[in-house]
Amino acid sequence: MKKIFLYSLALGMMTLGLISCNDDEDQLTDTRVTYFANLELLGDKYIEINAGDPYTEPGFTATENGEDISDKVVITGQVDPNVGGIYNPTYTVSNVDGFSVTDSRTVMVFDKNSLVSAYFGESEYGTRHYYGAPISISSLGGNRYLINDILGGFYAYGRYPQYLGTFDFLLEAVIQLNADNSIDLLQYGDWYWGGDVPDFLSGSYDPATGTVKFDMDFGAPFTVILTK
Repeated sequence: MKKIFLYSLALGMMTLGLISCNDDEDQLTDTRVTYFANLELLGDKYIEINAGDPYTEPGFTATENGEDISDKVVITGQVDPNVGGIYNPTYTVSNVDGFSVTDSRTVMVFDKNSLVSAYFGESEYGTRHYYGAPISISSLGGNRYLINDILGGFYAYGRYPQYLGTFDFLLEAVIQLNADNSIDLLQYGDWYWGGDVPDFLSGSYDPATGTVKFDMDFGAPFTVILTK
């Protein structure tokens, strides 16, 4: 009986010793080192071209721990230089552990002969007047078109540019181009303020200058002019 007691006591001391060697001050750690990828876009991050002109990808470089991994870069959102609009090619590369880094550039393609184009948006509402917002109109087929912000960038690029990409201040709209170059509003899209949208009064397109104009009422006159 005495031998059994001494054996149990020794076993308990051994177990206690094992536990005390792995206290909070001696935690197991992962000693692997991760080298994050570095991605650099060459050339300009903002590019303007006319529809039909060639577009040449300016290029990029990517490295991981000093090693060139540029061949691992994946580009999404290819630019079609023959179709007007705003393109945002995005570049992504991942390191060996799967951690990725992303960057992008903006390419504005202006088509002087079509409603489908990139534009510079000018908006005026009350005492506020903003210029130069990137606006695009794309085709939905027939005489229907989608504009990415019928407010001409007033909120997204004018009043609240610090929240760009965080809150949806762009008011998309489906519009219709008529034979006399007048423009009708068919439908507003969703945006940050929900159903609080302006009353659409009139719209027009001038093929000679490529200018688009919208007159609206948002409790006060709201005017948008798009130029190429």
